[in-house]
Amino acid sequence: MFYFIYGDSPLPLKSDELIEKLKKENEGIPIKYFDASQGEEEQLLEGISINSMFSPKEMFVLKRTEQVKKLDKFLETFLNYNLTQKIIVLIYEEFLNDFGKIDNEPSKKIFELIDKLGKKIVARKGNERRAIQIYIEENLDISEYESEKLGEILGENFFKVKGEVDKIKNFLRGEKFSLEKVIPILSVSKEYDLKKLVENFILKKERKELIEFLKLNKEYMGFIGLLSEELILALKLTSLRKQGKIRKGISYNDFKNFVYEDIKKFFKKKRKGNSKVEYMKEYPIFLKLNYCDIYEEKFLLDMIEKLLKLDFSIKNGFIDDEMGTEKFIIEFVKESRREGEN
Repeated sequence: MFYFIYGDSPLPLKSDELIEKLKKENEGIPIKYFDASQGEEEQLLEGISINSMFSPKEMFVLKRTEQVKKLDKFLETFLNYNLTQKIIVLIYEEFLNDFGKIDNEPSKKIFELIDKLGKKIVARKGNERRAIQIYIEENLDISEYESEKLGEILGENFFKVKGEVDKIKNFLRGEKFSLEKVIPILSVSKEYDLKKLVENFILKKERKELIEFLKLNKEYMGFIGLLSEELILALKLTSLRKQGKIRKGISYNDFKNFVYEDIKKFFKKKRKGNSKVEYMKEYPIFLKLNYCDIYEEKFLLDMIEKLLKLDFSIKNGFIDDEMGTEKFIIEFVKESRREGEN
């Protein structure tokens, strides 16, 4: 059997899970590890070239396969060997650049060779998120939208999500799922807490709890990134309202059926590697339409620019993250109130 496992941050955990699974399925199997960063891929080939009708089943694991030169030629070599008594696991780490794109995604030719040899397993964070959402949907028998909201609350650690889903099932005991009903029993993720605080900050200018949360959790850069995204979203919606593409008081059905298809090009999701363009779903965008009623475009542009400068200053050591962030929060509230008076 031949396995090629590739991906980004979940890769170490997923590759360990795969190896443990194979060990259980093949009790007592000897395992030999090799590291391509040390040039040990040739030793792996030497090991699998030895075949005997009396030889026991063996497992060969190659770490850091991404460092193999001419990987396509290396994979072609496996086609020449009898692998009936061998289990081969190649671990290939993908690296993301500053824009979230994969710098070293395996080529189409490499994937074609892997399909001939055995099985490829993807361990990317984006896939992990969707897998968690599907798990929630199937185990609680809820809609995709409800599973998205619950997943946002619980975070992206699968083992934590599984525990919380079991807790919800025991709590409901067959009753119909309701997010409001189960929230009090959940262990809420920090990411969800921060999202709600940022939303309240934008909509209601509530800053006390936000500042306390940031001091406690030191999530200053996370706050800057999240607030930037929300203000850019608010700017897009405000601009579209001004152009007459979104009317005030529009119903969700009208927004979904008659408006969103025309404007969704402005709400692309972040792309990873060569994946196709995807768009944000209409319901989360619809819920943000109240952003249009609060701020003018100029104010939003000014605040986004100030956030970019703050981000640069903190990362380059020109200002303390706590001091700079709290100063921005106070100025944001002051400027927004002044704008409301005009």
